[in-house]
Amino acid sequence: MEKKEIYKIVTNVKGRRILVVNQLLDVDRTPELHDADFDAIYINIAHRSYEENRLIARWTSPMRVNKCYLKPRFGTSSLEEFMHFAAYLFDGFCATPFDDKFTDYIEQIYNKIEKYGIHREISNDLQTTTKFLSNIVKYDISRGRITYTNCTIRGLASGYTASYLVWYDNQETLQHDERMKFNIKMEELGFAEKSKFIEHIHVCPTCGHSHLLFMECCPRCNSSHIHEESMIHHFRCANVSPESTYEYDGELRCPKCKKALRHIGVDYDRPARVFTCYECDNTFIASTMRVVCSNCRSETSPEKLIPVDVWEYKLTRAGLQAFATDNALLQIESKDIYSGYSQYSEFTNIIKTFPDMPGYIGYVLVIFRYEFNYDGASENYRLFDVMRAVISKMATIKITNRGDNLYLMVVAEADEANEEYIRVKQLIDQILLEYRVSHPGFSSKMLKSYIFEHTDRADTFIKSLTEKIIDEE
Repeated sequence: MEKKEIYKIVTNVKGRRILVVNQLLDVDRTPELHDADFDAIYINIAHRSYEENRLIARWTSPMRVNKCYLKPRFGTSSLEEFMHFAAYLFDGFCATPFDDKFTDYIEQIYNKIEKYGIHREISNDLQTTTKFLSNIVKYDISRGRITYTNCTIRGLASGYTASYLVWYDNQETLQHDERMKFNIKMEELGFAEKSKFIEHIHVCPTCGHSHLLFMECCPRCNSSHIHEESMIHHFRCANVSPESTYEYDGELRCPKCKKALRHIGVDYDRPARVFTCYECDNTFIASTMRVVCSNCRSETSPEKLIPVDVWEYKLTRAGLQAFATDNALLQIESKDIYSGYSQYSEFTNIIKTFPDMPGYIGYVLVIFRYEFNYDGASENYRLFDVMRAVISKMATIKITNRGDNLYLMVVAEADEANEEYIRVKQLIDQILLEYRVSHPGFSSKMLKSYIFEHTDRADTFIKSLTEKIIDEE
C-alpha cells in the first residue's frame, strides 16, 4: 500500500493554492514551505486522538502560526466532531478542498483583508499577551466579526467569543483581568464601545477565573463530608429528631414513645432539614459555603468573590482601522502593564513609561531576576515552557528573558512592596521547584530583586538589570 504523503499543494478554480495536510505537520518548522506557497489550508485528517487533532490545529493556526497567519482554514467533514471548542478556529468543514463553500469563503476572507487593509506581516517574535489579544481581534475582523465578548465561560459559550475557549492553555495564560483590561483600554481609546449587556458573574479574587466549585460545608470543621436529612416532629409525644432516628425495620417508628408513624400531617410532619458532619459529628441546620477555584485552586467564601459585568463590545470605525494597521497594539501597550510574556525591549519600555502611567500613582515595580539552564542549553521553546508554567499559576505577572536570565515583574502598592515581594517570591520558587522535579536537567536560582519607584532614573535602573552578579560564596 502506497504511503500517504504528508502534504501537497493543489489549485482551485479561482487560482488559489491550498495546502492539503494529510499527516501531522508543523508548518512553521517545515523549511521547504514558505508563506507565499499557499493561500489557504485544508486539514485532511480525522479519526485520530484528540491530542493529535489539537496539535494539527495548533500547527496550522491562522492566529499563532506565522506562515498560516489569517489564512482561511477548513477541515474534512469527519474531523468536526473531534475538535470540540477548537472547531471555532476552523472556517468550516467540507468533503474536499475544492468544495464550493471553501472556494467562495477564501475569496470573502481575502476581500475583507483588502477592504480593511489588514497587515499580514510575518513576525518570528514570541507572542506577548497584548499581541495575542490583538491577533484575535484582527482574525475576527478578517472573518467579518466586529462584536465580541472577552470572557471564558464554558457553559455559556453562545454569545461569547469562542477564540478564548479553544485550548486549555489559553484559559491559563489569558487571565480574565487581562482581557477585561484590554477591553477597557480599547473603550478609552475609542476603538470599541459596549453594545449589549451579557451577564453578571462572579470570579475568583485570586486569579479572576470564572470556573468555580461551590461546596456546602460544616460550620465547625469546614468539611464537605456532610449529610442532609429531614427532621421529624411526632405530634403525639412532641419528639423532634432526625429522620434516621425514626427508621426501624422499613417503617417510621418514634424513638421516644415507640409508636409507628403512618400518615404525614396526621401523625407527624417535617418542620425542617438538618445536616450531620461525618468528620466531627456536628449537627446543624445551616451549612456554610466554600468556593474552590478550578484554575488556581485557591479557596474563598462566596462573599469574597468579585462581581463582574460581562459586556458585548463592538469595534468602532476607528478601531477597525487601528487594529488592521497594528496601530491599536502600539497605543494599548503604551497605556497599561499587561501580564504574560513580553520581549525584553517591551519589558524595559514599561519601566521607562511607568512614571507617566496615571493609573499607577502610588505603585512600584517589583522585579525578580533568576538564572536558569537546561544542562547548559537554553532553547527558546524550553524556556517558553518555563514561562508558561509560571504564568498559568500567577494571574498578574509579566515575564521575559535575556540570555539565560529570567525576569519577572509585578506591580505593588508602594507601602506593601515588601509583603508582595515575599508572597510572589514564595510562589515563583514553588513553581520553579515543581517544574524542576518534572523536567530533569532544568535548574534555576534567584540572582537579585529590584524595586523601581516613580522617582528613579529609568535608564540607570534598566542598566542595573543586566549588570553581572558576583557570587559571594
